[in-house]
Amino acid sequence: MLTLATAPLDAIAATTPPTTAGIPREMTQRITQAEAAFRVQAYPRVVELLQPLVDNPFLDGKPEHRQVLEWLGASHYLSGAQDAARLVFTKLIQEWPRLHLDELLYPPELTSFYDARRQDLIDLGVIDPNRDPNVTARMMLVREEISHDTPTIAYFAPFGVGQFANHQDGKGTVVVTLQALGLATTVATWWAIEGLKDDSGYVSAADESEASALNALWIAGATVFGGAYIYSVVDGLANRPAGPDVRYHNELIDIEDIPPAPDVTSSLRIGPTTQGVGVCVGLTF
Repeated sequence: MLTLATAPLDAIAATTPPTTAGIPREMTQRITQAEAAFRVQAYPRVVELLQPLVDNPFLDGKPEHRQVLEWLGASHYLSGAQDAARLVFTKLIQEWPRLHLDELLYPPELTSFYDARRQDLIDLGVIDPNRDPNVTARMMLVREEISHDTPTIAYFAPFGVGQFANHQDGKGTVVVTLQALGLATTVATWWAIEGLKDDSGYVSAADESEASALNALWIAGATVFGGAYIYSVVDGLANRPAGPDVRYHNELIDIEDIPPAPDVTSSLRIGPTTQGVGVCVGLTF
């Protein structure tokens, strides 16, 4: 026979005062009346008041819903309706998988009944006992693979294409600057030398010194452009990634989208040693 002292029931109500944020007044009144009925062990009245609130959307995720399910399940059990209690406790456990009934407030038969149902749901994989129902997302370390699809011919393009393809933006910027300066110098000096030529296509003796200086600048510009180009091609091919880049970053992931942990199995093998004497023990992961 089950017995339940009045004093612990008073303690139950005192330790879990329901809040009223976002809950209609009629529901708050029902919960208050159910609390009073639960204190005096009027379990049929508790069932009558709380049963309509089990699936009410206004209570979803709120502490009041947990209290409604806890009181209702306990009232069913203490009234002898164990099947009804099992259904209510199942819903309570699914929504609050880490909840344990206080053994100081409820009789041991009730807490054992609740714990057995909770263990059944854990064994069936219905709930994760470590999940906090208040946490809908978790910060996870994400491994990201970035593949490189740049064709080899692209590394022979000028202006640091190989460096930018390798994600070496700083080095690519330097190459672009050097090649741009070299090309600009080459074009400008060539244009200036062409302007010094007469109708016959030759530079006059008076402009020969200026033409020589411009020619030296043209050679310097061409050397800078060509050297930067050769460096860009060689460096790009030499530092071309052999495989995808692997990067790690923290990201907030929804609980429902987190993949399950990999199934890691291990085995222990005992057999004769290869040396001819003794026993060999092998552990395989």
